[in-house]
Amino acid sequence: MVKDKIKRKIYNGLGVSKDDFVTRREFNKVQRLVNTHQDYLNNIYAFHDLQPNKYLTLMQDLCYEFMLFFDNVCKKHGIEYWMDYGTLLGAYRHEGLIPWDDDLDVGMMRADYIRFIDIIQDELDRCDLPEVKAALKIDKHNDKSVRWYQISYYYPGYNGKFIGLDIYPYEYLKDYDGRDLENDYMIFSKEYYHNPDDHDLEETVYEFYEKFNCTLERDTHMIPGVEDSRNNLRKFSVYKFDVVETDQVFPLIRLPFGHYEFLAPADSRQYLIDIYGKNFLQIPKKIRDHDRLNKFRRREGIMEKLEESVENLKRANEKF
Repeated sequence: MVKDKIKRKIYNGLGVSKDDFVTRREFNKVQRLVNTHQDYLNNIYAFHDLQPNKYLTLMQDLCYEFMLFFDNVCKKHGIEYWMDYGTLLGAYRHEGLIPWDDDLDVGMMRADYIRFIDIIQDELDRCDLPEVKAALKIDKHNDKSVRWYQISYYYPGYNGKFIGLDIYPYEYLKDYDGRDLENDYMIFSKEYYHNPDDHDLEETVYEFYEKFNCTLERDTHMIPGVEDSRNNLRKFSVYKFDVVETDQVFPLIRLPFGHYEFLAPADSRQYLIDIYGKNFLQIPKKIRDHDRLNKFRRREGIMEKLEESVENLKRANEKF
């Protein structure tokens, strides 16, 4: 009786009735339906060789050429990177882009990250690529926080980028002793995220190095930098914080990704398990929204503009 009174008070306070809530039986029924749909999707990708239409093919070709340009720049300057997050997942699971993905992700140690930022604009000028913009990303959720570095391909006159390549910095931990860093990491990074007006990025990175005993020199363990996508509010990030063993990433290997091969962690399988869980080879029940593909496909003349952009990047890649 007391329990029912408490429930009624809660319902009334929320402005809802108990009829607005589903029963355990109803929930289980919906869950079984979701599981069935997930099984269907997994069977489609496991047993059918699906081919993209011309529009998606051009979008993917543009991504592969853009990734090749990035790879060429890094090779020229002796900069190491690795495919990260969804790009690595696509390379491992699909040998190319995840079918619904529309951007590129790479990881890079801080020393190489700094060098890349120093040289990329000169390479864009040398290759005559004014369509490509290189800049630190401003977080879309608060329009203030300075995040990771991004290079993006824009078509003149179009509102929005065709492709974005996100570069996430990582840090070596000096003499890591195995202690749990996640809580301290989240507190530090959320302070930076929530109060961007009070924190200069360069000073924040320096403080981060002091607090977590980071170093630019190779060591046995590494963590994401303060700007990385793992440090965000939980509702904005699907990736959990993790201390990574350096031997899991280095020495880098090359994996097929579309028409080419790009750098990947030495133990890419375990790296992906640590990010996505042991079922990472399955199509997930919940997929992050990627709206760029739908946004551009209705634009007049999009096919010609994509073809022109692909050829533009191919010409740039011939200069290496």
